[in-house]
Amino acid sequence: MAALTLFIFCLLVSTTIAIEDFQNTQVIDKEERPAFQALPLQLNADRKQFYFHGYFHEIFTGPNNTTTTAVSPNPDFPNFGEISIFDVPLWGYLNGTNLIARCQGAGIQSDQNTLGWHLSFNIVFELPALKGSTLMVMGRALQLTSPREFAIVGGTGVFSLATGQMYGRRLSSPDENELWIEFKIFGYYTPMKKPDW
Repeated sequence: MAALTLFIFCLLVSTTIAIEDFQNTQVIDKEERPAFQALPLQLNADRKQFYFHGYFHEIFTGPNNTTTTAVSPNPDFPNFGEISIFDVPLWGYLNGTNLIARCQGAGIQSDQNTLGWHLSFNIVFELPALKGSTLMVMGRALQLTSPREFAIVGGTGVFSLATGQMYGRRLSSPDENELWIEFKIFGYYTPMKKPDW
């Protein structure tokens, strides 16, 4: 019992010291900064909202295909375990003009009962003002249903610390080897000062 009491006392003392150290954290010169440092949260009032509307055009066969199967272990429906890689344009208009970005990533057929895909991809922007900036997106897509919803889980460039949602609805496609999806993308980001190196 005495050992347990001593252990709890030591734990409380060390926790109190750690909290006091954290509260007294001072900003130090960048050359002296350790590899890891915990600082009090500073809320950034510059959080900004963004919105995009575009059309995802996927082509499955032919010389201009945007999606290819990398792994196909199971020939039976629903192709459980299949992995596809894609690089699909996100157009500003349904006629395939005004390139906004490219959606680059992978899809994994992760549902044993239906055509359900786990998607993980980057939206790599091509618009001049956003060139090189990205949004990271993850979610589930049921191939034969609409609407679809994905989470924005991060961003780079202009879209640092991005969060948000991406909503899609499947449109009628002129060919079974093509897929058109209309997307509306909503989110927030917080501008950050980049390292000067």
